[in-house]
Amino acid sequence: MATKKLSKQQILLTEYKDILLKMKEEKQTIDNILLHLNKKLKLEIEIKRSHLQTFFKNNSKGTTYPGIIKTTMKDGSNAIMVSFKYLSKRYPTKNFTKLFGSKTEKQAYDKLGEVKNEISKGRDPFIVTKETLNDLYEERKSTSLKNGTWRARTVESYDYFYDRYIRKTIGHKKLSKITYEDLRKLYDVEMSHVENSTKNQFKRIVRPIFVEEIKKKNIHTNVIDMIETYTMPVREKLELRTFENNLDIVRKLYKAVPVYEALAYNQKEEMKNYLMMIVMTAHRHGELRLLKIEDCYLDRQIIIAPKAITKTKEDYRYPIPEEVVPYLRTIKSGLIFPTVKKGSMYQVFQRLVKLADIETFNGKRISPHDTRRLLLSIMIKDLKIDSVLADSCLNHKQRGVINNYLSFEYKDIEEAYHKYWDLIRSS
Repeated sequence: MATKKLSKQQILLTEYKDILLKMKEEKQTIDNILLHLNKKLKLEIEIKRSHLQTFFKNNSKGTTYPGIIKTTMKDGSNAIMVSFKYLSKRYPTKNFTKLFGSKTEKQAYDKLGEVKNEISKGRDPFIVTKETLNDLYEERKSTSLKNGTWRARTVESYDYFYDRYIRKTIGHKKLSKITYEDLRKLYDVEMSHVENSTKNQFKRIVRPIFVEEIKKKNIHTNVIDMIETYTMPVREKLELRTFENNLDIVRKLYKAVPVYEALAYNQKEEMKNYLMMIVMTAHRHGELRLLKIEDCYLDRQIIIAPKAITKTKEDYRYPIPEEVVPYLRTIKSGLIFPTVKKGSMYQVFQRLVKLADIETFNGKRISPHDTRRLLLSIMIKDLKIDSVLADSCLNHKQRGVINNYLSFEYKDIEEAYHKYWDLIRSS
């Protein structure tokens, strides 16, 4: 019968067991047993180190780059391995291909010079640092989410912009390699078709990353400051963009929603109900996209928007229009509008405005955010609702004395909304 060959680990384990049995028979103490085992393990490490050093000595002898060899890894890939001693200290063998991307012995040799220079300055050159804009953006996002500086809606907005304009254009570059010419091309070519307010988003996202790296002395110049920041004009009042009065605009939008046809068939009901929520609640469309069915209490027809998605960073409540309740009952879990994307929303709303036959002039447009202005105006002027209460319906943060001493109960907000809905339904 063939004898099964034992592995090196099995042989060592057998040896250790024999040692333990022998020492127990001799009634030696546990300390002596551990001391003996420790000496044996150290011997094993020294043998491995000696073999490795001999291997490097034999294989790099007579070469242009002593201590540097090219070897094949277990997965079949090639790697440049470096063994060196510097300032009286022998360093463990390093894979310079994995650490620094060295593909040849010459590249590894040049990199070793840089490594020794870093060591002489008291720095650890083998700590992997995040240097590209993509790396630093992801790091900033993670930190900002943990400390609460960014909310889910902020991440959604920033990610959308970053992935569209930055990640593949300059995101792969180290900050020190990003030039004014790179930024000029980004502004004048990649973002030539977008509004100046959108270009300002670039500085809001990227500039803090450069500021932080300057504080760490990783870079010396904030090239982002060379790019202009645009001063945005105050949006024109609705009466300067359309011939329609406020109430007629909302009523037309309300009637157009049920006949709106989404471009994607699978979004048919979802898009109608999303637009209905924008028209009737006038809440921020970014927050509506992040609502989950778990935030909706259908028996009470109330939504409790969690602070994680709100601009004010506070929970707040508002009623659900009866028009969207049947749709919400079909959602079992998760987002109530799972396929609606930020980038498509503006054009979707423009199609709704066109379908509603709302006449504008001079190329002016009505945006989803205008529904908030419309609600405030109608509640205050047409329904004679207290202006602070109307403002509270939109979860605007109040200031000063009003914020400290005046608050409305949910029933006040619910009543104001129902008056508003009854008015726009009755046409």
